[in-house]
Amino acid sequence: MNKVLFLCGSPRGKKSASLSTALYMSRFLDYDYEFVDVVKARLSSDPTEAEPAFLKIVEKMKKADVVVWTFGAWIWFVPVQMQYLFDKLFTREGYDFTGKIAASIMTSVRVMDDYIFSRVRFVSEQLGFGYIGDISAEGNPLFGYVDEKETEDSCRVLAGKINHALEDGYVPAKESAYLDRAYLSPLNRGKGFEVDGPKAEKDGDKTILVITGNRISEDPAGASIVESISRGSRNKVELIELEDHKVGPCIGCYLCDFEVEGICVLKDEYEEIKRRMHEVNGIVYIGNCASGMVDCHLKAFLDRTWGMAHRPSLKGKYGFAVATGGGPLGKNAAWYLGGILDKTGTKCIAALTEGNSNDPNFANTVCQTVEDLDRAVEEKWQISDRFTTRGITWTFRDLVARNGMILRADYDFHKKNKMFDYPSTGGSAAVMRILFKNKKLEKKLIASREKQITKEREERLKKITKTGTPGKGKNITEIVAGK
Repeated sequence: MNKVLFLCGSPRGKKSASLSTALYMSRFLDYDYEFVDVVKARLSSDPTEAEPAFLKIVEKMKKADVVVWTFGAWIWFVPVQMQYLFDKLFTREGYDFTGKIAASIMTSVRVMDDYIFSRVRFVSEQLGFGYIGDISAEGNPLFGYVDEKETEDSCRVLAGKINHALEDGYVPAKESAYLDRAYLSPLNRGKGFEVDGPKAEKDGDKTILVITGNRISEDPAGASIVESISRGSRNKVELIELEDHKVGPCIGCYLCDFEVEGICVLKDEYEEIKRRMHEVNGIVYIGNCASGMVDCHLKAFLDRTWGMAHRPSLKGKYGFAVATGGGPLGKNAAWYLGGILDKTGTKCIAALTEGNSNDPNFANTVCQTVEDLDRAVEEKWQISDRFTTRGITWTFRDLVARNGMILRADYDFHKKNKMFDYPSTGGSAAVMRILFKNKKLEKKLIASREKQITKEREERLKKITKTGTPGKGKNITEIVAGK
């Protein structure tokens, strides 16, 4: 019998809203299905390593007819633990899933969801899958979905599409042209270029912080860009190569939002790097393209900046972003990095890509951008936010206003910085904030709400199965451990 494989990438595991959505959808499948926790497989960040857990996941993908990527939105893409899987599939030869179907289930606050799905569809199609559809659910880890019935109906629709496709032998056509996999592999580091011209006098009193995912000793393009910045800037330039720093993946605990201090609970080097970002005047991201986005070392760091994405605390700083090694994919990766700079408060003056590495103007463009960055930090350029940045800021503002009793760090920041532009900051949420100051009462209220949500969902499901036909598929899940 045909099989549907749910590959779950949320670090929240059994507590994840995306898994909850997938479990609901599976009830309407007519074909056997299986859940695999990609995070528990503990895949390494080394794209060349084909560890047993990776090979076991690949074997399950080969046997399945449908793969459903199941994840929460993590800084405009999948969590980095799922990207480890993508990177390995694109780095190693022979992985082609032509004739199979892919779909996605994602929970988020519906910020950039279409963009994320477009990237996951692109990745799926480059692996050979036909992409049949997706579910975007606005989920809260504590209080369920914004619209339960809408989400549940979306689950039934996607399950129905999968059932019909498997019954008819239908595989959707691909919308993206096939690209050389070298552009998707994290091993394609891009070409370096000669850095010449006079060296700038170090007469500035500012500091520029350059953050790269890879070691520049192993990244020719990154090394040339860093040299251009160091040589061309009048200010002090500092470099952080994340591959040489301990910055682990985000675990999705939400405590950077729930606690007023907004400090990440993971004890590694992230908080120290974040502190330095707040001290400098300019910030530059250099990312190597991988799986159509950026390298996993930089992506793991960006996932950890979730708190700064909600609370743009880097206002008053300037920066730019460069994406290397992705050829035609570099434009998207550069835009992605520039967008994250903007969302955390840093004004991005340019998002560059080496795209055509033979273009003689690329080296000159980098040098000119360095000079522009020096002027921006010195002259305090006034640059209006683009629509995307404004739209995300408004969405997070409204989210904080509605759920300020939970998102304490976000609410505290938004209130302090007068980011609410209407009289009432939350209505009934204001009362809930008072109640939630008592930890014991908070736990009771959350537990009561979770119980109520589960009961209501089961009651709706019973009504549907009485009047309609539930799926005939069986759950054949086995545990995939990182052994």
